[in-house]
Amino acid sequence: MSDKAQVTIIYVHPWAGSFSHAELEQATQTLATRQQDYKLIDLYADGFDPVMRATDLSVYGKGDFKDPMVAKYIDIIQKTNKVIVMFPIWWLSMPAMLKGFFDKVFLANHIINFVGKKAVPHTAVNSAMVLSTSELTNDELFKGYEGSVERIVNFPLESIGAKQVTWHNMGDIIVAKRPALTDYLKQIPGFVNAFLDEDDTK
Repeated sequence: MSDKAQVTIIYVHPWAGSFSHAELEQATQTLATRQQDYKLIDLYADGFDPVMRATDLSVYGKGDFKDPMVAKYIDIIQKTNKVIVMFPIWWLSMPAMLKGFFDKVFLANHIINFVGKKAVPHTAVNSAMVLSTSELTNDELFKGYEGSVERIVNFPLESIGAKQVTWHNMGDIIVAKRPALTDYLKQIPGFVNAFLDEDDTK
């Protein structure tokens, strides 16, 4: 991966004491060790409003926006090569905060256009990695529900240019014992390094 390439983390969790936050710390430490440039979009810390309001919809069809934070996020995503998305899975879906980010930021003429049904990205994004947590086990989540969670997150990421989306999920998070959680956290640097070293030309 080029030293000039930009990694962007989209982090979605309201509590600094969460396992997701511990994952975030491992990921950012690994990026710092690699001396890899990155941007952090922390939606809760930013106070991002995920709700699509009437004022937003009044200009949405033109690819415009009313929320000033959207301009900041668009600028970051347009310059991003690799995206890391970190969030908890709630009710077999992404948090509303992340869904609202996709709704309000992935705009026509800024991040993506559709020609017929074909997505035409306006970004430098070439790959993405998801680090998630869930109350369900991995088998229950990804096999029992036929990849429904993967589809709702992969589609927007693939649409903005990600040729591949890599998933890592810590399942059974509520009942997992500390040794299992600690062992999983130790794997995060490996996940991040492998992601940085992926061949993005495939």
